[in-house]
Amino acid sequence: MNRIIGLALLLCALPAGATGGPVELAALGSLQLEFEQAVPVEVYPGQRVAAQVTFRKGEAFNVPSPGRVQQIEYLVEPGAAVQQGQPFAVLRGPEMHHFEMRFESSQALAESAERRFKSNRELYKRKAISESQWQEISEKYYELMLEYEHMRHFFELVVGGDNDPDALTLAAPLASQIDYSSAEHRVEEGDSIAQFVPASAIRLEVALPVASAREVSAVRVGDCELAIERVGAMTDGFFVQAWTGALPASCGLMLGQQVLATPLLRVSGAYRVPRTAVFQLEHESFVLVRSGASLTAVAVVLLAAEDGDYVLQAATPLDAADVLVSSVSAVQGIMLGLGGE
Repeated sequence: MNRIIGLALLLCALPAGATGGPVELAALGSLQLEFEQAVPVEVYPGQRVAAQVTFRKGEAFNVPSPGRVQQIEYLVEPGAAVQQGQPFAVLRGPEMHHFEMRFESSQALAESAERRFKSNRELYKRKAISESQWQEISEKYYELMLEYEHMRHFFELVVGGDNDPDALTLAAPLASQIDYSSAEHRVEEGDSIAQFVPASAIRLEVALPVASAREVSAVRVGDCELAIERVGAMTDGFFVQAWTGALPASCGLMLGQQVLATPLLRVSGAYRVPRTAVFQLEHESFVLVRSGASLTAVAVVLLAAEDGDYVLQAATPLDAADVLVSSVSAVQGIMLGLGGE
């Protein structure tokens, strides 16, 4: 609002005769005059910013290792698309046999603990066993069940039919893109073997200037325009992190790829006009608008340049206004009293 008020005051502040007032069209003689209507716009492009194709923490399906693994042979490259059930890695080492034994043992212990838990639950209800005895039974049951579930989830991904006791082949848990780091050291218990990122989670992470972050409605990368879905509440220097919606496959971008994105900023009272329509006078910008049988200079502020156009705001509304786009310099000279062509 302050910017538009300043524009309105600009024309009043110009020295008398600086623009020479309106120019009659009849006085322009044989000048070739072409007009285009100013096009209202709701967004305009800002300066390009750094972005990366990634996913937010917690959106990927993680496959942790149930124990130490000496060697992993990955069957697909990082970032590759995999289908659910597709083999993606072979774990090797003598501990693979221990994994299988641990799984079978945890299953047997969990089943035994469950039978004990159910039978003693009735005794506890009848006050046939003490509170401390029931607590010990319950704690042991849940402890063993957690261990079994941990191993069961892992072995649900093990491909059957592998007769090598020192190798386990793992399959992808869902259709996704795989993400992993080939570690130089062995994988310890709890370390990630791989992450699986569903297509709906892949997005652009964008570093937006703090001053304009809340005005950005979308970003453009090549032919792709992606709406901003979330804006961070913490700053990193002069920038704040933002994330777009899901990245369509048609954008042709790869997981981890770094790009430059053009932010699209929301704006009110802005228009798009050809660059040829704008001229400078005393370090300010103007366009010439047809008003009946004359031309009037209207002060403008340039917001952005895109292709062969300017996006600008004007001191007076330009809706449906005919803006001069040819012979502008010649008309400017006439307004300044320098004569025509």
